[in-house]
Formats: sequence, structure tokens, C-alpha cells
Amino acid sequence: MFIYDYYFLIHHLSTLFSMSTLKYFNRDVSWLKFNKRVLEESEDLSLALYERIKFMAIHASNLDEFYRVRVAYLETMAKLEAYNEEEQVSFTELLGIVRSEAYSQGQHLRTILNEQILPGLEDSGILLCTDIEQLHREHEDEIDDYFNTYVASFLQLTWLTPGNAPFLEDRILYLLGEVDNLEDGTRQYLLVNIPSNALPRFVTLAQRDGVHHIAFIDDILRLGIRKWLLKGRDLDFYSIKLNRDAAIDIDEESGDIAENMRLGLEKRGMGAPSRFQFDAAMPAEMVDFCEQYFTLENEELNPTGRYQSMSDFFGFPNPLKPLLEQKKWKSHKHSQLNVDTNYFEAMNGNDFLLHFPYQSYNHVLIFFNQAVLDPYVTEIMATFYRVAPDSHIVNALISASKNGKKVRAFVEVKARFDEANNLRWADKMMEAGVEITYSLPEIKVHAKTALIIREKDGERKRYGFFGTGNFNEKTAGIYSDIGLLTANKEMTEELEMVFMYLYNQHMPATFNHLLVSPFNTIEGFKALIQQEIDLVKQGLEGKITIKLNNLEDIEMIDALYEASNAGVKIEMIVRSICRLRPGIPGLSENIRMVRVVGRYLEHSRIFVFHHAGKPNIYLGSADWMRRNLRSRVEVVFPVYDESCREEILIFLQTQLGEYRKTHMLDENLTSHAYDENLLKGRDAQEAFYQLFHQSK
Repeated sequence: MFIYDYYFLIHHLSTLFSMSTLKYFNRDVSWLKFNKRVLEESEDLSLALYERIKFMAIHASNLDEFYRVRVAYLETMAKLEAYNEEEQVSFTELLGIVRSEAYSQGQHLRTILNEQILPGLEDSGILLCTDIEQLHREHEDEIDDYFNTYVASFLQLTWLTPGNAPFLEDRILYLLGEVDNLEDGTRQYLLVNIPSNALPRFVTLAQRDGVHHIAFIDDILRLGIRKWLLKGRDLDFYSIKLNRDAAIDIDEESGDIAENMRLGLEKRGMGAPSRFQFDAAMPAEMVDFCEQYFTLENEELNPTGRYQSMSDFFGFPNPLKPLLEQKKWKSHKHSQLNVDTNYFEAMNGNDFLLHFPYQSYNHVLIFFNQAVLDPYVTEIMATFYRVAPDSHIVNALISASKNGKKVRAFVEVKARFDEANNLRWADKMMEAGVEITYSLPEIKVHAKTALIIREKDGERKRYGFFGTGNFNEKTAGIYSDIGLLTANKEMTEELEMVFMYLYNQHMPATFNHLLVSPFNTIEGFKALIQQEIDLVKQGLEGKITIKLNNLEDIEMIDALYEASNAGVKIEMIVRSICRLRPGIPGLSENIRMVRVVGRYLEHSRIFVFHHAGKPNIYLGSADWMRRNLRSRVEVVFPVYDESCREEILIFLQTQLGEYRKTHMLDENLTSHAYDENLLKGRDAQEAFYQLFHQSK
């Protein structure tokens, strides 16, 4: 059996990536540090218990995707015996470090569950039964009924015979046990699927003795197998789960890219294994059997606990609702847009900045809905990267098309894990007469923009929406993003140039206001950085403030290092991936970096080049990653309206403030809380929310 202590015998990540000679931190280790910070929220006693459970589920879900995408990639590179020159480490060694840290975090999550979350639930009168024996005899009829009525219809029992291994599906839960074959009496391994993809993972049972009992569907299945298959014998089954490489390889240069993606989706889940999780109580001979029978690599074996898929705690029932839950913040309406009945007339005089979910996303829906009904609107264009499962915006475009307006939508069908949903909506729009354009070859369209053309009194006028987040009503409630409504002539004219490029692939003319990847974003940002360096050389103050999700691109990192060495003061808010190492003398001593983790996922990208008191302010869809700057269509847009600019500066000032949930990052990207005596408060997000609440 594989012994996980092996990973700790490789160089520990804290020594490998803390060497001051390394200019760049490893992207995957930096992401794991972010995910560790997410997990810390599940230990925060100031949060409601179910909010802590939510963070535990987020962490587990993040790790699942990490194994399906990044670990699978690192495995491929390790098999090629590749070497990472920038970080002076082989991919084999790096893979061991990443697996070690990810495994350690997974084990810590289970410790939190067992030592903090479950006791907290019990203190509140909720018992999550983690052992069959915890279920009352009085629940027997209830469990039998649930098994016979719901569970049994989904079960697939597979006897594992030599040379005939079944295909273990990606992220599907199974039970594995050794029992007597009913046909010939021989001892064989039996594989049974746990139908948690079709039924709730947690089943609420009748209240007993004042306690609310909740059972894993795994255990209801175990009891059913014991009763109906094992004839009452007390033989245990052990849970297993496999993660597979989620990459989809399609031919983007030939044929119908949408059809090629549909064919590719049929093959997703067929990828090579990247992690095999199993109950650590499983006998060693059974683990060895799994390794050989399912053709697993020894390093992919991941001993855990009795239950897999901790991300299922997203659906953990709360019989005491709304007790034990975090009080939701009500999204506020924009003070002026809430008064103006016609958004287009209002936009003729002002730009409007919207902070989601602090402010209502309904304003975006109204923007599209008014375009549907406005008799002067002739054309609507929009880009879609991740569409909501039940999208009101797409339904608005369908209605607009049926109302005789020209509607064109660019749908990115290569948005990872949203491909099928995007294709479904594209089909519906196409049926309604919407002109659909799909992905460009070898490039993704990640811009979040819309353009509405209105003709009134012989004048053709453009109205634009520029955003940092997707047109997705679901994520708009949990992602912190910013949108700009504007009729600025120059900006909307250049936005139309972007759409014409998407539709016709004709190279656009020069952009003078927008920064558009892959055309002028790198050059534009580097020129703005150089502007601050030049100010310092003139004896003036140079200052840059940047907020990103991910910072990975070496060319942009080097530009920031150069600015730091020139004396430019740089403040950064970076959520997750980060290869820049702040605070190193002679390299980045003028760079201060923080991370904000809270109830909302920080998702907006903001760039402020202070320009001696006359700041250049940009927002956009682009992170500073190689893919965003070079192989995606991104739109980064200036903010010209003075009141909107002031809002951005207040937002950044709040994010950079000394709040308990805002942590400083050191040169090794380790999080450090502020001194309790210096704190402005608990939560920067809450502080910003209160600004809207107080202005009502």
C-alpha cells in the first residue's frame, strides 16, 4: 500500500519555494495556499455554523476541480520528465509537493468536520449519523422504506471478475466490499454505486428524543445491502471515488466547432485517473486489488475517511432554518436607476457603476428587458462565457429577436465545465432567430460586454454594458463584480469594433480607449506602469493599485518588479493564483499584497495608475495570466465618470483596510492576519456593504 509519508520526504514546499533566489512563486502551490485560506473560514467561530459548513464544501469542491485539471496536467508533465527552469524543480518533484499539500488540506478538512462541525451540530440538536449504530431502531422502517422506494431503483451491482474491470466514472461514489457470490458461493468483490448524483446525499429522518437525525445515503445503502443481499450478515463496504482528467481535446480548425465540442463532451470523464480516494479503514489487500484492477498509479491512492465528496455539504439540510445560518445581506438598488424609468435616457447624461451583489443585479436584467420593449432599439449584441442555468438575460434576447430586433450573441463553447449549458442556450437562441457566433479557433472569448443600438430622430446611438463578471444571475449573487452602463461615444464605438471582430474575424482598427486582448492589453498596461516609473524619476510620487483574481504572467510581473525597484509604491489585492513574491528587498520591496476572503467570492479586476493625483482607472475581465493576455479576447475599459471613479477608489480603500478577514501575504504567500489592536473591523466586505446601507 502506498504510504503518504513519502510526500513529506521530498523537499517540503516551505523550503523549496521560499528560496530568495527564486523570482517567481509556483502557481499551483500559490493556489493551494488560497484554498487553505478558504478552509480557515470553516474554523471561524464568529461565523454561523452553516456558513462554516459552506466554506468546508467550497474547499472540497475546489480541490476536486484542482485534481481534475491541474494535477492531471502535472501528471502529464511528470511522465514527460519535464523540468521547470523558472522554479528550479522537476515536475515529478512538484507533483509530489502539490499532492502532499492537497492531501494534508483534505485531512485537515475532515478534522474540522469531526472535531468542530459535528459537535457544533449536536450541541444544536442535529445529529449527522456517521456510523450505522447511531441510527435508532425506531428509524428502521423509515430507512427501509426510503431504500426500497428510492435508492434501489438506481443501484447497479457489479461483481468484479478478472480481466473485466468496470469503468469507474469521474466523481461518482461507490461502495466496495468482499462478499459471497449468490450464484456460485465464491468470495468476490462487489461494487455498488452510491446514487448521490440522482438523490440527495443527506436524508433527514424523523426527530427522536428532541434530536434531528440526518443520515448519509451511503449508510442507507449499506443497511439495504446488509438486509437484502447479505441476509443480515455484518459485512462492511468501503467507499471509493475517482477523479479523472477533465480536459477536452477538440479540433478547432476544421468542422463545426459546436458539433466538435458536443462530441468532445461525450468523452469527458474518460480521462486518465488523477486521484483515487478510499476509506482508510479498507484492508490493505483490498487497496492493492484496486490499484491493480483499476490500473491506478501508486501515487494516486488517497486514503481518507468513511465518506467521500465533502463538497456535497453544499446540500446539507438545516431542520432549524433560518437558525444557524448567516443573515443574508439584501442587495440595494442603485439610487438613481431606481428612479429613472428609462435607462437609455438616463445614460444619455450619466454613466452608472454597479457593484454586485452589494447592489441589485436586477438593474442588468432591466437594461436588457428595456431593450426588448423599447421601439427605438434596433440591435442587441452580447458575449456569453458562463450562462446561468435559467437565464433571464438569454430569454430577453430570445424575446427581442421574436419582436423583430436584430440580435447577435457570441457564445463561448469552450468555457470549462459550462460547455453543455452554453450549447443548450445557444440552440434555444438560434431556434428563436438569434444570430449565433461560436468560439474562435485557438482562442477563448472571455469578455463580459453587451451593446445596444438605438435609433431615434434619425440618430444612431450606442449603449454599452462593460463588466468584470459573467452575464449570470446565479453567480451575480455570490461573486463580487462591477458593471458599467455607459453611452460614452468613444468607448461604445470601440466596443462595436470588438463585436465586429468576433463576428467577422476582421482585425480591428487601433483602440484608443479600450484595452483588448490579445491586441493591445500588454502594451497598454506596460505603458501605464512606465508612466508611474517616469513620475518617480521626475521626483514625483509613483503609485499603482491593482486588484486581480490571478497573477501569473511573467512579463507583467517583471514590469511590476521594475516599477518597485524604481520606487513606485504598489498595492495589490490578489485572490488566488499568484507568482509574484512581494516584499523582497531588491526585487519587490515596494509591493504590498493582501487577500480578501469573505461571504462573496472576490471576482472584480481593477487597475489604478495614480498619475500624480489624476488617476487612470480601468476595470475589466482580464486577469494577468498568460492565457488572458495572449489567447483570450478580453475587454478592459476605462472609467471616466467622476462619481464612478470615486466609488472605485472607496472600494479599493476598503479592500486594503486593516480588517480581520483581510490578510497580508508575505514573500512565500503565507497569510498573516493584522494585529487585533489595529483592526478597523471584522470584514471589508461588510464595511463596503454598510456604505450602501447607510446611503439609503
